[in-house]
Amino acid sequence: MYHGGTNFGRFASSYVTTSYYDGAPLDEYGLIWQSTWSHLRELHAAIKQSEEPLLSGAYSNYSFGEQQEGHVFKTESNCVAFLVNLDKHKASNIQFGEASFQLAPKSISILSSCRRVVFETAKVSQLPSILQRLKTSRECFVYQFYFWQINAQHGLRTAQAVQSLNNVDSWKVFKEPIPLAINNSTHIGNRFFEHLSTTKDETDYLWYLTRYDYRSSGNSQLVLNVESQAHVLHAYINNDYAGTVHGSHDGPRNIVLKTPITLREGQNSISLLSVMVGSPDSGAYMERRIFGVRKVSIQQGHHKSRSLNNELWKHQVNPDWLIWRNEPYIHAGRIISCSMDCHQ
Repeated sequence: MYHGGTNFGRFASSYVTTSYYDGAPLDEYGLIWQSTWSHLRELHAAIKQSEEPLLSGAYSNYSFGEQQEGHVFKTESNCVAFLVNLDKHKASNIQFGEASFQLAPKSISILSSCRRVVFETAKVSQLPSILQRLKTSRECFVYQFYFWQINAQHGLRTAQAVQSLNNVDSWKVFKEPIPLAINNSTHIGNRFFEHLSTTKDETDYLWYLTRYDYRSSGNSQLVLNVESQAHVLHAYINNDYAGTVHGSHDGPRNIVLKTPITLREGQNSISLLSVMVGSPDSGAYMERRIFGVRKVSIQQGHHKSRSLNNELWKHQVNPDWLIWRNEPYIHAGRIISCSMDCHQ
């Protein structure tokens, strides 16, 4: 429930990369995350021992100041109180019953029998913390425990640079060919193929290719219009880069590319690279959603745009860009190993 998962080089969902919730009691590997795990265990115990007044008691509330309040649940035989300090910066000393209680900034104290503090959200008492894991000869895992005083609610994730990658000799650049035509493609039709069903999750990239016979009718600027329901779109005209558009996590589903282009008299190749950045993660009927290029047209000046939707389109699932599941990284369509060396 808390565990975001380790995605091993894949995107978790649309426009979302792997992230971990450090406030959770488990880490990304499902191991106990201290001190949060023990802190929540103590909270559970404090709530459990006050089960009777919480479920059956009469409720009352008190005000001890502008940002201090109390909530009490009481039966004939038992009582539990929650003393709250909403001030984010200052501690507060309040009088409750026959005793005085010091409340840390932005904290809640739970009082068993309305007298004894059994839990404070701002403090973690002496708790065991897993420092290291040892693997024995019997392939069993043994944990070593140590004790210390902690004054924080959550554990900390720290990072330290151990290797620099700014050496120019450690990097290589690969230029991918832009496909102009496909003679042996099995994905050919007078329509746009749906992205995910065509790639079958073997790659995030799908090429849409067609040829356009251009006859000059003036000196007005030509504009390429592409509407897509993928996440990123790159456009190339006659092997030359024309433009890019991308969506966002909270943006509209459709992305629209409008870019000026130059065409030569006669045949011109149009190559559109559709890119997915993760899969949908919520909503009804996800299996019915469609992705990829939906509309393509060329407009010249104020003339009516020429639709290319029903032209002969060829689709290429680039074999060089397939996801290599035995390697952790893919960059620019080529595999990069765990080391700093690159290989094709």
